[in-house]
Amino acid sequence: MKHKLYNIRGKRHSKLGQLDAAISCYEKAISIKPEYVEAHYNIGSANHKLGNLDLAVRSYKKVVAIKPEYAITHKNKILSVIYFFSKGLISDAINALEKLININPNDALLFNMTGGCYASQGKTDLAIKFYEKALILKPDYAIPKHMLNSLQGITSKGPPQEYVKNLFDDYAERFDTSLLDQLQYKLPFLIKEIILKIDPTRTKFDKVIDIGCGTGLSAAGLSGISNNLTGIDISVNMVSKARNLGIYDSLIVGDIVEVLSLTEEKYDLFIALDVLIYIGEVESIFNAVKNCCNKNALFIFSIEIQEGDDYSLLKSSRYAHSENYILNIVSEMFRVLDSQEVRLRKEGDVWIDGKIYIVQATS
Repeated sequence: MKHKLYNIRGKRHSKLGQLDAAISCYEKAISIKPEYVEAHYNIGSANHKLGNLDLAVRSYKKVVAIKPEYAITHKNKILSVIYFFSKGLISDAINALEKLININPNDALLFNMTGGCYASQGKTDLAIKFYEKALILKPDYAIPKHMLNSLQGITSKGPPQEYVKNLFDDYAERFDTSLLDQLQYKLPFLIKEIILKIDPTRTKFDKVIDIGCGTGLSAAGLSGISNNLTGIDISVNMVSKARNLGIYDSLIVGDIVEVLSLTEEKYDLFIALDVLIYIGEVESIFNAVKNCCNKNALFIFSIEIQEGDDYSLLKSSRYAHSENYILNIVSEMFRVLDSQEVRLRKEGDVWIDGKIYIVQATS
């Protein structure tokens, strides 16, 4: 019952316009009962009113994940939009959003969500129109700004953290099926072969860290070559899936650079597959990895490749990096042991080309 008391206190604060205090109460309710749908919804609603739109969406998505029927019956139809989108019912989501916009024409969140729906359908012009409207209503809204950049060919140093968190929190349930079955993603299954190619005698590493571990697709292969396996990811939902495997010795939710820059742990093998494609400027990643290297540590990572000397934000909202750009950064901290061209994934009928690098820390 204590969780309900905190929820009631939160509602009282909310009625008085004390939204930060209300959120604090709702969070206490959730700490007691993590699946308490009403408190998650109330946090979303409070953050929506405060203009913290990314945080609002995260809470709304949590509501839909815990209790889908709540989304259909609740008076806040944003929940139904999230439900439709999560089920791939994009046209239904757009129809619901159009009705909501007619009622709330100044809500930037609704325009951003509509832009996302049209972008998922490949309707670029309509997506741009709605993202631009979201930014008119809320000029500091980072997610539609990032999406506009990707659709208009404007390269930024990296996406906003909330974009990446929301993307993978939303993707967690269907992540494995999508990558393995639809996109024919094979990189996790190449790791052992890559290491043996470099050094056939090195079949075991004391401490291994899976950077951007996601749901743990690489875990089975890594567990066989590691005495201690750590995973790190920015998405709570991804890490929850990875934890269910029971393979990782430890799992960390957080920003890769922040975690690796602050830790005192040292590792012998670093894996970052399909991670750098969500980061533009990657020098900070390599600095953070170097900070945690034991002597002769290996770092295996992949990139989506492009020509030239720099990196670009693509229409897919991913980043492609040139070999020259990567080697200029790597050469200051590591030595390249090997690299090989690979097919990263299949999108429709088109294979996306990439490259895997194996580098070793220098003293």
